[in-house]
Amino acid sequence: MSKKIIINVALSLSCSFSQTVQIFAYPNKVEEGDVITLSVEAVGSESFAELDVSPIEKDFMIVSGPAQQTSYQWINGKATSSKTLTWTLVPNKKGQLTIPRLSGTIDGKPFTGEPIEILVDNSYQVLVEDSVFFITTELDKDEAFVGEQVTVTYKLYTRLQMSLEDIKYPESVGFWSEELSVPRPLRFNQTTINGVQYNAATLYKVALFPTKTGALELSPMTARYNVQVKTKRRQREIFDDPFFNFFNETDQKVFRTEPRTIRVKPYPVGQPANFTGAVGSFEISSYIDREFCKENEVFTFTIAMNGTGNGGMFNLPDVKFPEGIEVYPFKQNFEKDSLQSQLQFNQSWDYYLIPRRKGKLKILPVQMSYFDLESSSWKRTQTNPIELTILPADNSSVSREKRSGSSIKHKIKTRSYPLNDIIIALDISSSMLANDISPNRFEASKNTISNFLTGDINARIGLLAFAGESFIECPITYNHYVLRRIIENIDIAKKE
Repeated sequence: MSKKIIINVALSLSCSFSQTVQIFAYPNKVEEGDVITLSVEAVGSESFAELDVSPIEKDFMIVSGPAQQTSYQWINGKATSSKTLTWTLVPNKKGQLTIPRLSGTIDGKPFTGEPIEILVDNSYQVLVEDSVFFITTELDKDEAFVGEQVTVTYKLYTRLQMSLEDIKYPESVGFWSEELSVPRPLRFNQTTINGVQYNAATLYKVALFPTKTGALELSPMTARYNVQVKTKRRQREIFDDPFFNFFNETDQKVFRTEPRTIRVKPYPVGQPANFTGAVGSFEISSYIDREFCKENEVFTFTIAMNGTGNGGMFNLPDVKFPEGIEVYPFKQNFEKDSLQSQLQFNQSWDYYLIPRRKGKLKILPVQMSYFDLESSSWKRTQTNPIELTILPADNSSVSREKRSGSSIKHKIKTRSYPLNDIIIALDISSSMLANDISPNRFEASKNTISNFLTGDINARIGLLAFAGESFIECPITYNHYVLRRIIENIDIAKKE
């Protein structure tokens, strides 16, 4: 006899309408970790049943579902159809459990079922010779500060021939996570625990960074597994030889790790005003991409950071640039090294700057405060100041901000350019709002220029905008990225 007893339990509804609904679960007697199939079948209906199954989660975990299935049959020349919803459940504990009374609607009409009793125990005579199977949840610490890395490793230990499927990795609330290892396929190594040899494999390794204080619970990881087991027959059939009292069958179970709790501590007193959430050990530096800069020419100012900790979870403090510089949105780069036990990273922010006047210019140090875990104290790192001289421009130009409010006429001086220099002229007058081209002439022109700039162009390119008068929006530059950003932000002229 099979270990699982499949029965139609609970109810068959008699309703005031032609449809009928059956709710059944099988098997009704299981071991801890076995799966249970719950089905709601609607016969003769136009749609699937609609019902709330959340009350089930008191005693059962919903592993999957609802799956939908429609079937047809012909009896005495009449066709009937049934629509079935199916859930896969796993009991949360041992003992006599109950799938509670479920209510819902079918084709807009209500129905109510009856409770279904499920017995969960270990009374079956299932024999797996010399078999052991278990999952561990290993934490490198169970107490941490907000933003401090907690490494969680889920390991499988087995002496069985088995296969895993439908692995669901934990999604713990209150943590920012960074995957460190998800081996596929599993790589088993032999290990010995208390003199017993096992095949062990890492299922999942993740770095968790708490985002709030208090006792935070790690949600369990679940997966189905299939294993060959030797089952003892309850009564003898055909043969009296004890050798035939056992047979092999494939058993499907669901494992679930035990929940774990991490206590998250608040920071000590003295938190700096410019603290933005950095926890670990960090160093920052800054540099520009050239020795000499000219008025109205683009140059790149980069802030570089490297360290160990929660990189990517915090922002830099606001950078204050001197007056007379146009600042375009930064480009951020982030690289991580997850092969180490602690998450290491390199991060940079590229700011694109256009000086609009000549003379001396000084970019002040950028300071960043962080919480150092090794000393459990507040520390600060900063960049060095950068001083540079802005040389006069080759031609006169003016920024878009000055242009919109200035009464001075700034004319473009005519000059010749080498063949590898390109000047793009863009009409920014109100006539460009005409929608004879979708979405309008202005946006279509900007999109065309941006697409052109994404190509492999080995040339300096500049942007000239005109609306009655002409203005240099961006001097010729090899930095096509910042030119695209300027084009994204350009608007129709306020005055023509």
